[in-house]
Amino acid sequence: MQDIFENAKRVANTAVERAAWEADKLRRATARQREIELSQRERATLTDQIATTLLDLDKRGQITQEPLKMLAQRLRTLDDEVKRGQDEVKAIRNETFQPGTVSISVTRVGDDNTTCPTCGKPTRKNASFCSNCGARLK
Repeated sequence: MQDIFENAKRVANTAVERAAWEADKLRRATARQREIELSQRERATLTDQIATTLLDLDKRGQITQEPLKMLAQRLRTLDDEVKRGQDEVKAIRNETFQPGTVSISVTRVGDDNTTCPTCGKPTRKNASFCSNCGARLK
C-alpha cells in the first residue's frame, strides 16, 4: 500500500514540476518576444528617421556620411539583437522537460506556515503530515 502512495506522490510531484517548468518556459519566451518586438519597433522608427534624414539632407544638398553612418550602425545593432533574440526564443521553445531539474516551493497566501522538523520544508500550520517528506507533524 505504501508503494502505491509513494508512486502516486512521485507522479503528482513530476506533474507539478512539469507544469511549473512549462509555465517558466512560456514566461521566458514571452518576455524575450516582448523585447524583440520593442527592438523591431525601434528599428521601424530608425528606418523612418533614415528616410526623413536622407530627404532633408537631399533637399538642402547636404548629404554627408556621418549621420547616415550612425543610423546604419544602430540599425545593424538592432538587427543583430532581433536575430539573437529570435534564436533564444526558438531555443527556449525547443527545450524539453527533464524531471528533477525544477525546484518548487508552494506557499498559500494567508496560510500560517511552520517548518517540518524532519526536512525543514515549510508546512501549513494545521497540517498533520509534511507534504514534502511525509513526516508526522503532530
